[in-house]
Amino acid sequence: MPNRTIQKLFRAYKPKLDRTPQPLKNRKAIEALTLCQTRELGVSHYACPKGHEHWEQFHSCRHRSCYVCAERKRAEWIEKQKQRLLDVPHFHVIFTLPHEYLSLWRYNEALFAKLLFKASQASLIELLAGSKFGGVTPGVLMALHTWGRRLNLHPHVHCLVTAGGLTPADKWKDSGEYLLPSKVLRRYYRGKVQALLKAAFQSGELVLPPDMDHQRFWTQYRALYKKEWSVRIEERYEHGKGVMLYLARYCKGGPLHPNQIKGWDRDGVEMSYLDHRDKRVKRQRLSALQLAERLLQHVPASGVHTVRYYGLYAPAAKRRYGMALLLHGNLEGLKAPRGVDLSSVVLCCKACGAPGKLLWQAWHGTPKGNSLIKSSPSLGASGYVQQRVEADNERGEFVDSS
Repeated sequence: MPNRTIQKLFRAYKPKLDRTPQPLKNRKAIEALTLCQTRELGVSHYACPKGHEHWEQFHSCRHRSCYVCAERKRAEWIEKQKQRLLDVPHFHVIFTLPHEYLSLWRYNEALFAKLLFKASQASLIELLAGSKFGGVTPGVLMALHTWGRRLNLHPHVHCLVTAGGLTPADKWKDSGEYLLPSKVLRRYYRGKVQALLKAAFQSGELVLPPDMDHQRFWTQYRALYKKEWSVRIEERYEHGKGVMLYLARYCKGGPLHPNQIKGWDRDGVEMSYLDHRDKRVKRQRLSALQLAERLLQHVPASGVHTVRYYGLYAPAAKRRYGMALLLHGNLEGLKAPRGVDLSSVVLCCKACGAPGKLLWQAWHGTPKGNSLIKSSPSLGASGYVQQRVEADNERGEFVDSS
């Protein structure tokens, strides 16, 4: 059973959150986190074909910030990355947005996410493509995180980069113990972000906060050319699995694991976190509403993909990726790609193991993208309702909670 501590917190404080000004993406998150796998979101009725059991299955919200229904998606994502990542050493690179731009971030989340991805991948791909730094095309997996360990706003991009890549002649060239000079990468990245931000401002795409006029923007913009930006290149890993598993913890389900909540009473919530400076586990206390607000500020903007692939890992690089795969294989030891088979994900009778048969489905509200459907045994197990259930099963959303 999933840990529902975060869901219980949102259910308890939803009336107060509903009275606070929230963007649409946050209101959708509040609704999803509150109702996930409850009767309000809908229920499917199943029965053993041999008559042993009958059970109800509550529907999942499928929201990417929901920890209740993230476990299956996280496992699927890990399996896909094992099939994608080459069995070669990797580097872990972190690109950070300066805190001076946080006020701009709050008014331009989707724009800044796009900007960070573009600047980070261009910095890596372009520098590594130059003859001075190897002249290769690497594989790059990127994941956007917007939080610090204390759930404060801290936008940064984690990059998993192959230690080497294919040359223009399609030969593999190892990068050695060092990926790129840190100083060169920091300044190249700073120039890329600044150029993209300037273009967005001049085109009118960038929205300024109410307390920032044009002059103040340009003053801040110019000042940041004098600052050393934070780009960290971690030591070389013999494979990328460890970093990939770290990223998987946060790619689905949001920035806070329910087990980090150590206490909750009328005075507030106590949560644990790992302080990256001294590597010690510490605790902080927040009011319940403060914790909910901190979680909501990390709900991704609508339409923003928080994980992306570039270089050899890009979807458009199938031919060159295939050549690299033949040379090195992937983390599963395969030399050819393979899809994840989810055909066996079904609900089964605990008495005899037979796959459960859908009797009918009921919604007690209006599910996303569908009109209101009322409970009716006459729906049977065919047509649109069955298609929806099969889609849910394929996503691994139905978990027997009996």
